[in-house]
Amino acid sequence: MNKIDAAFLLAHAATFDNRHASEAANEAWAAALYDVPYDDDARAAVARYYGTPPARDGERMWLQPHHVRSGRIAIRKDRLGATLPGYLPPRELETGAEFVARRQQQIAAVADGQVPARPIPLAGGPAPAVESRLEEGGYIPRHVREVLAQEQPERAERERLMRAGFPDPRLVDCPVESCRAGVRMPCTRPGRGGTRHRLSAPHPSRVDRAAAVKAGVA
Repeated sequence: MNKIDAAFLLAHAATFDNRHASEAANEAWAAALYDVPYDDDARAAVARYYGTPPARDGERMWLQPHHVRSGRIAIRKDRLGATLPGYLPPRELETGAEFVARRQQQIAAVADGQVPARPIPLAGGPAPAVESRLEEGGYIPRHVREVLAQEQPERAERERLMRAGFPDPRLVDCPVESCRAGVRMPCTRPGRGGTRHRLSAPHPSRVDRAAAVKAGVA
Protein backbone atom coordinates (compact mmCIF):
# COMPACT_ATOMS: atom_id res chain seq x y z
CA MET A 1 0.00 0.00 0.00
CA ASN A 2 1.43 3.38 -1.00
CA LYS A 3 0.47 6.92 0.08
CA ILE A 4 -2.31 7.17 -2.49
CA ASP A 5 -3.75 3.84 -1.42
CA ALA A 6 -3.54 4.91 2.22
CA ALA A 7 -5.40 8.13 1.41
CA PHE A 8 -8.26 6.15 -0.16
CA LEU A 9 -8.33 3.78 2.81
CA LEU A 10 -8.44 6.65 5.30
CA ALA A 11 -11.18 8.33 3.28
CA HIS A 12 -13.15 5.11 3.58
CA ALA A 13 -12.51 5.03 7.34
CA ALA A 14 -13.64 8.67 7.61
CA THR A 15 -17.14 7.67 6.55
CA PHE A 16 -17.33 5.77 9.83
CA ASP A 17 -15.39 7.96 12.31
CA ASN A 18 -15.22 11.43 10.64
CA ARG A 19 -11.44 11.60 10.92
CA HIS A 20 -9.60 14.41 9.11
CA ALA A 21 -7.24 13.55 6.28
CA SER A 22 -3.64 14.73 6.20
CA GLU A 23 -0.50 14.06 4.19
CA ALA A 24 1.32 12.98 7.36
CA ALA A 25 -1.39 10.40 8.11
CA ASN A 26 -1.19 9.06 4.56
CA GLU A 27 2.58 8.59 4.88
CA ALA A 28 2.32 6.98 8.31
CA TRP A 29 -0.39 4.52 7.26
CA ALA A 30 1.48 3.65 4.07
CA ALA A 31 4.58 2.91 6.12
CA ALA A 32 2.65 0.77 8.61
CA LEU A 33 0.81 -1.15 5.87
CA TYR A 34 3.61 -1.26 3.27
CA ASP A 35 3.07 -5.00 2.71
CA VAL A 36 -0.75 -4.93 2.75
CA PRO A 37 -2.46 -4.29 -0.60
CA TYR A 38 -5.31 -1.84 -0.93
CA ASP A 39 -8.03 -4.22 -2.08
CA ASP A 40 -11.57 -5.28 -1.31
CA ASP A 41 -10.39 -7.24 1.74
CA ALA A 42 -8.63 -4.18 3.19
CA ARG A 43 -11.79 -2.10 2.77
CA ALA A 44 -13.90 -4.91 4.19
CA ALA A 45 -11.59 -5.00 7.23
CA VAL A 46 -12.54 -1.38 7.96
CA ALA A 47 -16.25 -2.18 7.74
CA ARG A 48 -15.79 -5.28 9.89
CA TYR A 49 -14.01 -3.28 12.56
CA TYR A 50 -16.74 -0.65 12.80
CA GLY A 51 -19.45 -3.28 12.50
CA THR A 52 -18.19 -5.08 15.62
CA PRO A 53 -19.41 -3.79 19.02
CA PRO A 54 -16.67 -2.38 21.29
CA ALA A 55 -15.30 -4.51 24.10
CA ARG A 56 -16.79 -2.09 26.64
CA ASP A 57 -20.06 -0.19 26.25
CA GLY A 58 -19.48 3.43 25.33
CA GLU A 59 -15.86 2.87 24.26
CA ARG A 60 -14.86 4.96 21.27
CA MET A 61 -14.01 3.00 18.14
CA TRP A 62 -10.93 4.33 16.36
CA LEU A 63 -9.33 2.41 13.50
CA GLN A 64 -5.57 1.82 13.60
CA PRO A 65 -3.32 0.19 10.97
CA HIS A 66 -3.08 -3.05 12.92
CA HIS A 67 -6.88 -3.35 12.82
CA VAL A 68 -6.75 -3.33 9.02
CA ARG A 69 -3.96 -5.89 8.92
CA SER A 70 -5.53 -8.32 11.41
CA GLY A 71 -9.01 -7.80 9.97
CA ARG A 72 -7.86 -8.56 6.44
CA ILE A 73 -6.10 -11.72 7.63
CA ALA A 74 -9.27 -12.83 9.44
CA ILE A 75 -11.40 -12.26 6.34
CA ARG A 76 -9.07 -14.35 4.19
CA LYS A 77 -8.92 -17.11 6.81
CA ASP A 78 -12.70 -17.21 6.93
CA ARG A 79 -12.75 -17.63 3.16
CA LEU A 80 -10.31 -20.50 3.33
CA GLY A 81 -12.43 -22.21 5.98
CA ALA A 82 -11.42 -24.73 8.61
CA THR A 83 -9.39 -26.83 6.16
CA LEU A 84 -6.98 -26.03 3.39
CA PRO A 85 -8.45 -25.94 -0.12
CA GLY A 86 -8.22 -29.19 -2.02
CA TYR A 87 -5.01 -29.92 -3.86
CA LEU A 88 -5.14 -29.55 -7.64
CA PRO A 89 -2.51 -31.84 -9.23
CA PRO A 90 -0.14 -30.57 -11.93
CA ARG A 91 -0.41 -31.53 -15.58
CA GLU A 92 3.25 -32.57 -15.74
CA LEU A 93 6.15 -33.43 -13.46
CA GLU A 94 7.42 -30.52 -11.38
CA THR A 95 10.19 -29.74 -8.92
CA GLY A 96 9.63 -29.22 -5.21
CA ALA A 97 10.01 -25.46 -5.62
CA GLU A 98 7.45 -25.45 -8.43
CA PHE A 99 5.02 -27.43 -6.27
CA VAL A 100 5.37 -24.98 -3.37
CA ALA A 101 4.85 -21.97 -5.65
CA ARG A 102 1.82 -23.51 -7.36
CA ARG A 103 0.29 -24.57 -4.02
CA GLN A 104 0.72 -21.05 -2.66
CA GLN A 105 -1.04 -19.71 -5.75
CA GLN A 106 -3.93 -22.13 -5.21
CA ILE A 107 -4.39 -21.06 -1.59
CA ALA A 108 -4.05 -17.37 -2.48
CA ALA A 109 -6.70 -17.74 -5.20
CA VAL A 110 -9.15 -19.16 -2.65
CA ALA A 111 -8.25 -16.51 -0.07
CA ASP A 112 -8.81 -13.82 -2.73
CA GLY A 113 -12.24 -15.25 -3.46
CA GLN A 114 -11.33 -16.06 -7.08
CA VAL A 115 -12.19 -19.76 -6.73
CA PRO A 116 -14.22 -21.67 -4.12
CA ALA A 117 -12.44 -23.87 -1.60
CA ARG A 118 -12.59 -27.63 -2.03
CA PRO A 119 -11.74 -28.81 1.50
CA ILE A 120 -9.48 -31.77 2.18
CA PRO A 121 -10.98 -34.08 4.85
CA LEU A 122 -8.60 -34.07 7.82
CA ALA A 123 -9.80 -37.37 9.27
CA GLY A 124 -12.15 -40.25 8.63
CA GLY A 125 -11.13 -41.04 5.06
CA PRO A 126 -12.91 -40.11 1.85
CA ALA A 127 -16.66 -39.82 1.66
CA PRO A 128 -18.61 -42.79 0.18
CA ALA A 129 -19.13 -40.94 -3.11
CA VAL A 130 -15.39 -40.37 -3.39
CA GLU A 131 -14.66 -44.00 -2.52
CA SER A 132 -16.93 -45.19 -5.33
CA ARG A 133 -15.20 -42.89 -7.79
CA LEU A 134 -11.83 -44.23 -6.64
CA GLU A 135 -13.03 -47.80 -7.25
CA GLU A 136 -14.19 -46.81 -10.72
CA GLY A 137 -10.81 -45.25 -11.47
CA GLY A 138 -12.35 -41.90 -12.36
CA TYR A 139 -11.34 -39.85 -9.35
CA ILE A 140 -7.70 -39.42 -10.38
CA PRO A 141 -7.45 -37.03 -13.38
CA ARG A 142 -6.52 -38.70 -16.65
CA HIS A 143 -3.24 -36.81 -17.05
CA VAL A 144 -2.18 -37.89 -13.54
CA ARG A 145 -3.00 -41.53 -14.29
CA GLU A 146 -0.94 -41.29 -17.48
CA VAL A 147 2.08 -39.96 -15.58
CA LEU A 148 1.72 -42.72 -12.97
CA ALA A 149 1.48 -45.36 -15.69
CA GLN A 150 4.68 -44.07 -17.28
CA GLU A 151 6.39 -43.98 -13.90
CA GLN A 152 5.72 -47.59 -12.89
CA PRO A 153 8.00 -49.51 -15.34
CA GLU A 154 10.95 -47.19 -14.74
CA ARG A 155 10.44 -47.29 -10.98
CA ALA A 156 10.28 -51.09 -11.03
CA GLU A 157 13.60 -51.22 -12.90
CA ARG A 158 15.24 -48.82 -10.45
CA GLU A 159 14.00 -50.89 -7.53
CA ARG A 160 15.39 -54.04 -9.17
CA LEU A 161 18.78 -52.37 -9.52
CA MET A 162 18.78 -51.20 -5.92
CA ARG A 163 17.87 -54.69 -4.69
CA ALA A 164 20.91 -55.89 -6.63
CA GLY A 165 23.11 -53.47 -4.71
CA PHE A 166 23.24 -50.56 -7.15
CA PRO A 167 22.44 -47.01 -5.98
CA ASP A 168 19.40 -45.23 -7.36
CA PRO A 169 20.40 -43.98 -10.84
CA ARG A 170 18.31 -40.83 -10.35
CA LEU A 171 20.79 -39.63 -7.74
CA VAL A 172 23.07 -38.47 -10.59
CA ASP A 173 22.65 -36.68 -13.91
CA CYS A 174 22.43 -38.85 -17.01
CA PRO A 175 25.64 -38.59 -19.09
CA VAL A 176 23.94 -39.62 -22.36
CA GLU A 177 24.14 -36.63 -24.68
CA SER A 178 20.63 -37.11 -26.11
CA CYS A 179 19.14 -37.38 -22.61
CA ARG A 180 20.97 -35.27 -20.02
CA ALA A 181 18.24 -35.91 -17.43
CA GLY A 182 18.86 -34.01 -14.23
CA VAL A 183 19.00 -35.43 -10.73
CA ARG A 184 15.71 -37.14 -9.75
CA MET A 185 14.39 -36.82 -13.30
CA PRO A 186 13.72 -39.88 -15.51
CA CYS A 187 15.75 -40.71 -18.57
CA THR A 188 14.16 -39.75 -21.87
CA ARG A 189 14.80 -39.92 -25.60
CA PRO A 190 14.05 -37.26 -28.20
CA GLY A 191 10.88 -37.58 -30.28
CA ARG A 192 9.33 -35.76 -33.18
CA GLY A 193 8.58 -32.08 -32.94
CA GLY A 194 10.88 -31.51 -29.98
CA THR A 195 8.96 -33.89 -27.71
CA ARG A 196 10.60 -36.15 -25.15
CA HIS A 197 9.67 -39.79 -24.54
CA ARG A 198 10.17 -41.32 -21.12
CA LEU A 199 12.22 -44.54 -21.03
CA SER A 200 11.12 -47.61 -19.12
CA ALA A 201 14.63 -47.95 -17.63
CA PRO A 202 17.54 -45.59 -16.91
CA HIS A 203 20.41 -45.51 -19.39
CA PRO A 204 23.14 -48.05 -18.49
CA SER A 205 25.79 -45.30 -18.43
CA ARG A 206 23.71 -43.48 -15.81
CA VAL A 207 23.62 -46.65 -13.72
CA ASP A 208 27.41 -46.89 -14.04
CA ARG A 209 27.87 -43.24 -13.08
CA ALA A 210 25.73 -43.66 -9.96
CA ALA A 211 27.78 -46.69 -8.95
CA ALA A 212 31.03 -44.80 -9.54
CA VAL A 213 29.86 -41.86 -7.46
CA LYS A 214 28.89 -44.19 -4.64
CA ALA A 215 32.31 -45.87 -4.82
CA GLY A 216 34.03 -42.47 -4.80
CA VAL A 217 35.74 -42.91 -8.15
CA ALA A 218 33.76 -40.33 -10.11
